[in-house]
Amino acid sequence: RMLESFIYARDKFLRPGGAMMPSAGTIHLAPLSDAALWNETITKARFWQQNDFYNVDLNPYFAPAFEEYFSSPVVGCFSPTTLIGDSVVHEVDFHTVTMAELKEFTIPIEWEIKYTGLMHGVAGWFDLAFVPPVSSLHPGTQPSATYMSTSPQSTATHWQQVRMLLKQPLAVNAGQIIRGSIFMKVNDQRSYDISAKLIALDAEESALVSNEALATMLNTQKSRVRTALWYLHEQIYNYAYVGEPSDMVRPEAANLYLPVDSLLAESALPAGPQGYARTQTISSVEAVGGSLTDFVVNAARNTMESSNSPMEH
Repeated sequence: RMLESFIYARDKFLRPGGAMMPSAGTIHLAPLSDAALWNETITKARFWQQNDFYNVDLNPYFAPAFEEYFSSPVVGCFSPTTLIGDSVVHEVDFHTVTMAELKEFTIPIEWEIKYTGLMHGVAGWFDLAFVPPVSSLHPGTQPSATYMSTSPQSTATHWQQVRMLLKQPLAVNAGQIIRGSIFMKVNDQRSYDISAKLIALDAEESALVSNEALATMLNTQKSRVRTALWYLHEQIYNYAYVGEPSDMVRPEAANLYLPVDSLLAESALPAGPQGYARTQTISSVEAVGGSLTDFVVNAARNTMESSNSPMEH
């Protein structure tokens, strides 16, 4: 909520036509699949499922511990490969936003899911824009713009990113649409309470569902609806992520699965580092009447027959 101080200073000191730096901000929210973080969090909660911890039964504390762990946003960098859909944005113009508009606001959610897998929560970050209004420039000065991002795809900053976990992961299929809303309201801790209500819909179904019908479904379709309440001031920190282990990270390593069409399309990319076009390989396989094994054996035989020296093989 430091933005409120910025807006207070604007209202008190900025002269007409003056510039705000930064001039605007954008909140990003995206669907997240992060089994490692979810498992780590539930493991912390399960500590309290002991009935003989030095002769003490801790089970009565499990429920409140579970609630506390899963309502605490996790601050820290994370891999962009854990995002299973593009972010929705909430833009704030610092020149015009009012204090009242910062007190509470709703961010409509509509994510198209790119992978089949489990959605474990919501990821968040922000961008800043430094764009002076023309009215603030000296005559003859050319306008310029500078942008800063704290996204997982950008160079890490001390703000890092945030992950907010669902108490129960949501199974999703590639191509489905997640709809709903995330509501942010200030609290007396100079922070925000964040509530979410989300539902997974097939794309065709989502196209036919009005906002009024969606509200009803969010209250009745329990099996594919997830609700959450996060307290931003109760944030905890996780610094486990230190960068990608490889430039060739495959989604299935994280139990995320591409649609078959998208998976096969990967082999239709331009020529790779070995100089061959993947499309040629696929078309050659498709031309074989037998199995893929027959194709591999025949290709190897043809290669050996065309060589002058058997030792090359």
